[in-house]
Amino acid sequence: MQRNRTPSLRRRLFWVIGGTLALVWAVAAAWIFVSLRAEVNDVLDAKLAESAHLVQNLWHGSAPRDSGLEEALEAREREGLTEGLACQVWSLDGQLLSRSDGAPENPLSRIPQGFSDVTAQGEEWRVFAAEAGQGAPRVLVGERQALRHGLANRIAAGLAVPFLLALPALALAIGFAVRRGLVPLRAATDRVERLDTDRLEPLEGGSAAPREVAPLLAAIDRLLGRLRETLGRERRFLADAAHQLRTPLAALRTQAQVARGAPDGETRERALDQVVRGTDRADRLVRQLLTLARFDEEEERPGQPLDLDGVVEDAVAAVRRDQGLPAGTIELHRPAAPVRFPGDAGALEEMVRNLVENAVQYGGQGGPVTVRLEAEPLRITVTDRGPGLPEEERERVLERFYRPAGSPGSGSGLGLSVAARVAALHGGRLRLEANPEGSGLVAVVELAAPTEAG
Repeated sequence: MQRNRTPSLRRRLFWVIGGTLALVWAVAAAWIFVSLRAEVNDVLDAKLAESAHLVQNLWHGSAPRDSGLEEALEAREREGLTEGLACQVWSLDGQLLSRSDGAPENPLSRIPQGFSDVTAQGEEWRVFAAEAGQGAPRVLVGERQALRHGLANRIAAGLAVPFLLALPALALAIGFAVRRGLVPLRAATDRVERLDTDRLEPLEGGSAAPREVAPLLAAIDRLLGRLRETLGRERRFLADAAHQLRTPLAALRTQAQVARGAPDGETRERALDQVVRGTDRADRLVRQLLTLARFDEEEERPGQPLDLDGVVEDAVAAVRRDQGLPAGTIELHRPAAPVRFPGDAGALEEMVRNLVENAVQYGGQGGPVTVRLEAEPLRITVTDRGPGLPEEERERVLERFYRPAGSPGSGSGLGLSVAARVAALHGGRLRLEANPEGSGLVAVVELAAPTEAG
């Protein structure tokens, strides 16, 4: 069975925190050991100097000079300071007057005044030389370096034991702290796991969550909001498609049954013509539904600069071709110079096509439909000469599937909604106005992007 190699945040935090503390612990221990060794050496050096001067003073004040060293060492021994010390006493002419039992036999008289590190009889010594003067001999007091190092090591070992014993306790404390610190993250995970996939409600815990977890919960809430919007659009699309397609499909079925049972060829031909027209209406409805569903998912529709006049011309030509309109039914006016506009050619053509189809269907009976492209300011207007719309209806017809009472034809109420959505995606706006030249309606698309003539 393959082991789970997913990295653990708790384990990572434990090793990062524990490793950092262990490194700091080790540096601190090394610093303490070095400082302690220096302090021990300073204390022991002071002991050497004090012992040398005491021997020198006692030697100078003793009547029997050969007993001065014994008196001095006995005095220091009573104070507990002669352990490991060795002493040599030299005359002014360089003769060894006396030495203690632990002192080396080799002469150390040539070392300078003060502290020195010397080697005698194969051993390392730390020696203090007190210079002779006013009848006092030259006194050398030394101590084996091994004794010094042993003392420092014993003190360091005594301090290291608590350090080492504290490490397991520190590891347990770090593990407990990390585990407790990740409780809010586990709580957030539990809230996410308890989410109802049908409702996708917000987590409602970001304000009470720690500062580090709150952005994650907020991001999840934003994601849930987008998912709710996406699912809502899908549900609306399915409901709208099921509702809107039911009528044309039923009509197609009826006309197909009529054609199959027609007693003569003329009746059959009329029924088949109705089937073709019904298929065209269903195709247009499906196209508009898919277009609207696709544009609903976007917030903007950026694109490369294109010839807007060419897009408008293609849309007008498509309406003429699909509906078999005679010449003069649609009049197109555009500037002499090409109009450049950054956008999506397919979406803009769909917008103009829907506006022209709507004008032809609802207002084309009163005269030609006029399509006009203006460069400054950049806008597209589609004017019909039909009955028009009351002012209170002009905003409502931009809603999906809304058709005013008594509207002719069999539209779905989606054409103007698609056009308004495409205009918004391109930074523009669609509005409906009364025809200032008489009856009819004017659809005005104002595009906010700058133009580029060339």
